[in-house]
Amino acid sequence: MNLFRQKTSTGFTLAEMMVSIGCGSLILAALMAASVGLQRSFAAVEGYSTAEGNQLRPLDYIAMDCRRALSAQVGSNTLTLTVAGYYHLDGTAYGPAFNSANNAVQYNGGATYTIQYSQSGSNFVRTVGPTATWPTGNTATAIATNVSSFTVSLQDLTSTVSCSITFSPSFTYNPGPGPIAGTTVSSNTFLRNASARQ
Repeated sequence: MNLFRQKTSTGFTLAEMMVSIGCGSLILAALMAASVGLQRSFAAVEGYSTAEGNQLRPLDYIAMDCRRALSAQVGSNTLTLTVAGYYHLDGTAYGPAFNSANNAVQYNGGATYTIQYSQSGSNFVRTVGPTATWPTGNTATAIATNVSSFTVSLQDLTSTVSCSITFSPSFTYNPGPGPIAGTTVSSNTFLRNASARQ
């Protein structure tokens, strides 16, 4: 019986090592390409979601305020709406009262305040006031960003307001020639006192 067994050593040959390193490099490159693609896809979806919210929010605000506005004016590409004072300082609503002099329903004795919509740089701004809640000034809130242009017009003085807002593109990768066009959203809203259409 041999007390000293011969030790055998095992390992990879140079060719096997080169093949395994090549396969590992290919797998690592594929993982990196997939990671970059997923990040770009996530950025595109996030940009689309943000842009869609920016586009819908101003139209919702304008439609809400136009439907309760008594009148509208357009000047220097700014929409100014005159809205009845519907609420007390504590937030409770005024009761409606019929004014027989002009055959109209009034709130708060006919007191009104203004709401303005305009573009300020790349922001779209909604300005409220002064009202009973803000008696000494107004409150301006940016309700959308990345705005390229804002166009507003009255179809007639007491009936319909048409607005058009163009947004700059947020996801600007374009492999083809030419610039990427912005997104334009439009609305056409009847005022509170609009007469019925035949």
